[in-house]
Amino acid sequence: MTNDQHLSISEAISRFVEHLKDSKQALQGQQELLRFQARIGKEKTMATLHAIEVGEYAKWTTENVEDASLRLDPVKKFLTFANKRGWTEISLARYAAAPRRNRRRFAAGEAGSRAAGTPSARLSEERHIELQAELQRLREEVPHIRDAIRLARSDGDVRENAPLDAAREQQQLTERRIRQLENDLANVEIVDAANADTEKVSIGSRVTLHEMASKQQRVFTLVDVREADVSAGKISTVSPIGQALMGRSAGEEVTIATPRGAVEYRIEGIGG
Repeated sequence: MTNDQHLSISEAISRFVEHLKDSKQALQGQQELLRFQARIGKEKTMATLHAIEVGEYAKWTTENVEDASLRLDPVKKFLTFANKRGWTEISLARYAAAPRRNRRRFAAGEAGSRAAGTPSARLSEERHIELQAELQRLREEVPHIRDAIRLARSDGDVRENAPLDAAREQQQLTERRIRQLENDLANVEIVDAANADTEKVSIGSRVTLHEMASKQQRVFTLVDVREADVSAGKISTVSPIGQALMGRSAGEEVTIATPRGAVEYRIEGIGG
């Protein structure tokens, strides 16, 4: 690690972009880096960035996206650059990987779930309200984006029109996000944390873990991947920690694979 112990993600991204400019390299997908920054937290320091957070982001941002690898490429390049500069102890780029899946099977499974009435997502009421607000905000942005496109088109040669390209990219991202939110909210199940199972770990459970080696306690809430936020202690049920905890009872010991090796925990308590 370098002396940049307090370097924030936003500052690190700015340095990465400046580096590309100085070396005359083109950066495609800068919007993805801004999305990564917003999701992880722009004030979070690079020294505390964790592989789990990167992995959760990769799952979140590529949900229902066909060009998943292309979407994550700018983040991978940034994380590789960050490690070479000594801002992270290990290279986190390998954790920015899209989940493997058969697209046809995935599409068929999604259609089948909707037809059978199976929830496409299980969210807390708080998160459900947040997504509804986000959907409304994005719908209201669409007319403004279209106005920006019309204005950019009227300003000179469209073949070399950076504002037009930016507005078009923003339109694609916004409309894609709207479709995703509409699909998720059309068939969602609200998880009532107050009534969550306290006998076995399930989605919505608040789990207190005792790390055997360090004797420290950690508290996580198990949530749908769409709600995962490691900085807030919300861990996806499909993450390594989530998968290891699901269905377990208080008093059980579990071994969880982490970037620093296998870590043993004892489940101290399960609460809603």
